[in-house]
Amino acid sequence: MRDRPPLAVLVNGAPGSGKTTLANVLAPALNLPVLHNDALCHGIWRTRERAMQLGPPSVEPFYRSMELWLESGISFVAERTFFPRVSEPDVARRLTPFATLVHVHCRSTQSSRRWELRMRQDPLCGENRLNTLTPLVNRLNEELAEPLDFGCPVFIVDTDDGYDPSLEILVAEIDSIYSRPLIHDLDRVPQSEH
Repeated sequence: MRDRPPLAVLVNGAPGSGKTTLANVLAPALNLPVLHNDALCHGIWRTRERAMQLGPPSVEPFYRSMELWLESGISFVAERTFFPRVSEPDVARRLTPFATLVHVHCRSTQSSRRWELRMRQDPLCGENRLNTLTPLVNRLNEELAEPLDFGCPVFIVDTDDGYDPSLEILVAEIDSIYSRPLIHDLDRVPQSEH
């Protein structure tokens, strides 16, 4: 039996919309690893000993990590703010041919406030960085009110007060698209020969 393409669950939304928090509970509920763009970005900054550019250095490692996991037959959850008119062609070229994609779009009326609070608590974020990023975050909140078109099933999750739809419903919907194995080959009882 031939293996199917890996499942790639892309969690998107404006900054502060709850992507990271949702990905952190969705991945274990699906029994999958999770890739966080911000973690890659912080790893780059740590290596460079100081935060220079605000985001572009993490884009290529993010896609290359997903491509490596797909080439290795690993299904996963990946979260970042995917950018309108930029990310759709990247996803189409780099992921779609090699994966079964599912798009989870986070939405919150509180995303700007959440983002600012998180930035003010981040030791790497000073007032200058906050002031530089605020116009971009405000623009993304408008542009990402609706999900991007990745040409795959999309689930919109409101994160204002928990998750709507619930995590259980979201997991069931994703499982209906990409079923879990019922039993692992190592758990099968060997058939006796007659």
